[in-house]
Amino acid sequence: MTIELHQYAAPPGWPNLSPFCMKVETWLRLAGLDYRVAVQMVPNGPLGKLPVVKDGGEIIADSHSIIERLAARYGKDLDAGLDARQRAAARAFERLINEHLYWALLHFRWIDDGGWAQTRRVLFAALPAPLRLVVPTIARRGVRAQLKGHGLGRHPRAEILRRAAQDVQALADWLGEQPYFMGAQPTTLDASAYGFLGNLHDAPIDTPLKGIVAAHPNLVAYCARLRARCFGAAR
Repeated sequence: MTIELHQYAAPPGWPNLSPFCMKVETWLRLAGLDYRVAVQMVPNGPLGKLPVVKDGGEIIADSHSIIERLAARYGKDLDAGLDARQRAAARAFERLINEHLYWALLHFRWIDDGGWAQTRRVLFAALPAPLRLVVPTIARRGVRAQLKGHGLGRHPRAEILRRAAQDVQALADWLGEQPYFMGAQPTTLDASAYGFLGNLHDAPIDTPLKGIVAAHPNLVAYCARLRARCFGAAR
């Protein structure tokens, strides 16, 4: 049975605006697993979020859990060659990306006025007129509350941007001249890193975070490398 990846609809020419959905799809491609995409507008999985994978009658929610379960089930551990210190570093960067840089991305797409104008157009333009007026406002209000609950959203714009720049600098410094974050071959960290860095730099919503990534030629080259490897062929 083919793995079924449930994710949000993607804009033309881009894998997905959700970095977590894009993380899982990147991992599936790096692992060489066959899958098909099922688009959902409203998440209805166990955690109320996307992505969700259906495989062999099992429903798996959360990008981290999805990758762990599929890697074990199909013998596709991309991290098999890493030693304990490398695994520790990869885990730390994974958390930096998923638990901090993510919130900066949310702020500059949903709260910052320039990014919000683009996000609203890309995500909600296809809704019928009554919903197009109401749904974006409700969704934005929810994201604002999440950002404040996390804590990053309580800071001024300049501070959020500064902290995001620190995250990106750390990623650039660690990558260095390597083709992938842990060396010559891609690992699970690369699925996460590209899901986010690609969304910062190449996605069809332009925010100040694009300039932060663009200041690091090695990250720009990394995004191009992963895009060619994983999404060069038509989906």
